[in-house]
Amino acid sequence: MDKIKALAFAKINLSLDITGRRDDGYHLLSTVMQSVSLCDSLYFEKSNQNGIFITCDDDSIPTGEKNIVCKAAAKLFERYGERGVKIHIEKKIPHGAGLAGGSADAAATLLALNELFELNASKDELLKIGVSVGADVAFCMCGGTILCEGIGEKLTPLEPLDNFYALIVKSDVLSPTDAAYKRCDEANISSSFNQDELSGAIAQGDISTLSKNLYNVFELVTPKEVINEAKAALIESGALGAIMTGSGSAVFGLFDNQSDAKKAYSELSGRFPFVHLAKPVQNGVEFK
Repeated sequence: MDKIKALAFAKINLSLDITGRRDDGYHLLSTVMQSVSLCDSLYFEKSNQNGIFITCDDDSIPTGEKNIVCKAAAKLFERYGERGVKIHIEKKIPHGAGLAGGSADAAATLLALNELFELNASKDELLKIGVSVGADVAFCMCGGTILCEGIGEKLTPLEPLDNFYALIVKSDVLSPTDAAYKRCDEANISSSFNQDELSGAIAQGDISTLSKNLYNVFELVTPKEVINEAKAALIESGALGAIMTGSGSAVFGLFDNQSDAKKAYSELSGRFPFVHLAKPVQNGVEFK
């Protein structure tokens, strides 16, 4: 095998809470993440020359050592030996959105390179590398409906969800993750979310109750102009509930039927720079 293509799926946070902070400064989280059908496409090809050579169809994405894909590949090669690979990324997941676009690409890279070069790395080994690269990478390697805790290393699979539509809306405003955590620290935000009702709704596949119990601690410290218009527009268009994902600035609304979701998509497509209708998926990465 000389080439492989991977689909790297975005995630949304059905809940997101900060539960503490380690001595090294890393924040501890409790979050239920869900993979959705919005995805990037990554193409991997062996190179005769050692090194990691990245290209991307989005000029705003760095293609050097700052790219998380490069970091993931470098960590893998550091452990299993230097290789040569060409990686081309086709972006569909907007960056700076809280949708884990970079983490999804890094997850796809670890899994794809393990296959391409027949490294025979175990899932646990790859997950450890993933956690060292980024907080959401381990989840993105697994995908589905998962409760993630700690710094992203504790993964508890939940009952798979497949019976909703998520309408994802994003303005041009960015909401950097570091700034969001800093605002939480300055506001002395601590754990306040009761996970039980959300977990119960997931177990029952009850999208109505789930939609009423969406939670994101970052909304408490995010400038209202970043998210309020999108949330209001989603609710007005029939969403059962709406919440910001990750540290933002994307917001999603949940629908329990395709007809309402498509109608809302049509209504909002002209109002925001990015509008995407997604379905839940059960994998974080898929090979083609």
